[in-house]
Parts: sequence; structure tokens; C-alpha cells
Amino acid sequence: MANPIVKCAVDQCTHYMPGDQCMAAKVSIYNEETSGNSKKSQDTECKSFHHRKTMGDMIGAFHNANIGGTLSAAFLDGTQVTPVVECFVNNCKYWESDNLCNARHIDVSGVNAAKTTDTDCSTFEEK
Repeated sequence: MANPIVKCAVDQCTHYMPGDQCMAAKVSIYNEETSGNSKKSQDTECKSFHHRKTMGDMIGAFHNANIGGTLSAAFLDGTQVTPVVECFVNNCKYWESDNLCNARHIDVSGVNAAKTTDTDCSTFEEK
């Protein structure tokens, strides 16, 4: 199964690239921390979010950067980068065993996000 296309509008994240592309190697979607349960997309969060404030923040997120062939190919031919998407929200209709996401694409949102809890997987649909 191919990785989902990730559209990310969280432009405060170190992995964000213009065109709402996510340059993380892996996107990790979790339930909201307080309840540990998701009933709507606002109850999910992107644990791969790393707030971009300084150059040091960008270096700190380098361990999850999608570099190499995938990155180069995307910029050369205009295709969308597709990070691995792991999902720990097992009541989502797109959740698959081994914590994989079987959606064709996911949308990550978080206007003015400053921390992980400010982000959401807008694609979430409860089973």
C-alpha cells in the first residue's frame, strides 16, 4: 500500500513546505492526550509537529526530515512528497492494523499552532 498524500496547513511546523507539503519522513497521528479518545478531528493531533521558531528548532527536527531521493524527486518533477503515516487512533475508519493509515490522503490542520495539541488530523472519521 502506498503512503497517503499528506496536505499540511500547519505552516508553523519545521516540516512545513510551501504548497502545504509535509517534509517529515514520518507523520504520527495520536488521540488527544487529555481524554485519550477521539470522537471528532479536533480530538486528534500530529505528534510529528515541531514548532519552528529559530534555526535551532529546524536542526532539532532534522531527525525526522524526509531527505534523499523522495525529496529530490518531488522538487524536480513537482510531485507530492508522501511521508509514512502512522496512526494510533484505532477508532478512525482509516486505521489499519500495525497502526497504519489506509486513507489515500490526509489533511493536517492547525492555524497558528504552537504545540502538538494545536494540530488536528482533519481526515479523521469515527468508525
